[in-house]
Amino acid sequence: MKMTKEEKVFVTKADKGGATLILDNSAVVDCVKRDLASEKNFRKSELTVEEKMTEVRKVVVDKTLDLLDRGLVTEKDKKIITGLNQNNNLVHAPVFRPTIPYTYPLFKIHKLSVEQLRTKTIPPTRLVHATREGPLYRLEKWVKPYLTEVSRQYCEEEFLLDTPDLLENIKDLNSSNENTRHGDKLHLFTLDVIALYPSIDVELALQSLKVALEQSRLDSGTSTAVYEYTELILQNAFIGFQGDVFSGKIGIPTGNCVSRQVADNTLHHLLFDKVKPNMETLWSLITFWKRFIDDVLGLWRGSLRQFDLFIKRLNELAKPYGIQFGDHQIGKSVNFLDVTVYLDDQNQLQYKLFKKDTDARLYLKTTSFHPPHVFKSVVYSQMIRVIRRNSLDSTCVEDLQQLRADLARSGHTEEAMDELEPLAVQRAIEMDLYDNPPKKRESGNKVVFSVKYFKELKDLQALVNTIKPDIQQLCGDDIQVTFAIKKQPSISNIIVRNRAISESDSQNRDSKTQKCGSAGAKHVPSYLLPQIRSW
Repeated sequence: MKMTKEEKVFVTKADKGGATLILDNSAVVDCVKRDLASEKNFRKSELTVEEKMTEVRKVVVDKTLDLLDRGLVTEKDKKIITGLNQNNNLVHAPVFRPTIPYTYPLFKIHKLSVEQLRTKTIPPTRLVHATREGPLYRLEKWVKPYLTEVSRQYCEEEFLLDTPDLLENIKDLNSSNENTRHGDKLHLFTLDVIALYPSIDVELALQSLKVALEQSRLDSGTSTAVYEYTELILQNAFIGFQGDVFSGKIGIPTGNCVSRQVADNTLHHLLFDKVKPNMETLWSLITFWKRFIDDVLGLWRGSLRQFDLFIKRLNELAKPYGIQFGDHQIGKSVNFLDVTVYLDDQNQLQYKLFKKDTDARLYLKTTSFHPPHVFKSVVYSQMIRVIRRNSLDSTCVEDLQQLRADLARSGHTEEAMDELEPLAVQRAIEMDLYDNPPKKRESGNKVVFSVKYFKELKDLQALVNTIKPDIQQLCGDDIQVTFAIKKQPSISNIIVRNRAISESDSQNRDSKTQKCGSAGAKHVPSYLLPQIRSW
């Protein structure tokens, strides 16, 4: 902390890889300002933050009342989304007091070389549109379950939820023995969409949603409400940054509750309804195709020259819609998500754990201020992850050895790892055999010692453990004895959190609430007062 140039530092996670970055606060603010200054991507509003909050809030309320009059949503839906009761009066509860949407950068350290990291080069960034508790947040949460169901059904043939879902698809493909008849011609490939969220055309997204809803199991009334609400969300999204209001000119927000579902629908509609029909011959050379948001894994049974033609034609057809595929791999082995997938001698797909060069493999140090069970959980969960991401024992042993070395650097002992490794192996086997592995029963009865940290704390814990049989005799054999340890002094006055990046100095100093004369409310946000009075 003493080596930084600023009085405050910005601490955040990297875009990928699990690294933690500590940066000068002013450097982070400059990154955000530079991105927002792009007239191609962002539009600065003439409205104040309070005026924009009131405007968006009114749009949500008016749309909800309209859908209620048409019988497409219920009174309960209205209250969940807007906080209005049956008399259209605002319920005075904290959950219905929206906060200002903000933005913060995620730094793409995986785009840098190791040497660039050593010289502390500022990585490229992508801005996250954080809508949590904003004026559209409750509406997004209402729409999200419907959009999730619709997108998974619409994109079913290519949809990937996560790495475990990918591994299940690989196992199914291997069991079908489809690959054995293609010989040496078979290659794995990956594709990556360049900046998917900022590139999506809103009109194309809404067109895709309409097609997906028509093929969904939702009734017509719910489909109409979901469509109109999603249109409202995409057209009214905004962020506040240091007292100013910005909205995107192109793309969809990165970071709200429905971004992934909208992106999934849009890309599927583009690929399978617009692109594929115009390149059927080349597309027929694909024997396996799975997509995780903007990343594609597939199997190609043509030549490498034909694959180059496929990529060229794919980008030609997608370009009018603003979508382009950039980085791609093709060969007998490719890296996808957090695994390396490769073809063995029988053309069966195998996989092993993959880590980027910039992944430092840093784990929670055992000298940090955490309860003992937390350190066990780190070792246990990481071992399970390594075991499940290896299809062969030989690679699994190598990755476990590397993991143990990384954990040892963080202070984990060989004895602790030797104790937990057999348990992790057993758990991984159970997870592969059962959809819902049996869980260890835990007692709900606890005796909690709440203490403030002091140097002799371990001596106290040892003393309590000596009298644990007496405690169990008094309270029951299944009783758990735990310590709730209060942390040392906070450094929150030094650490700048994501939301604070977007706040101006006056916002940090001034109170965000204003007293209201209504008997039912102690404090309400100032930007809601005009609307409350009108109601």
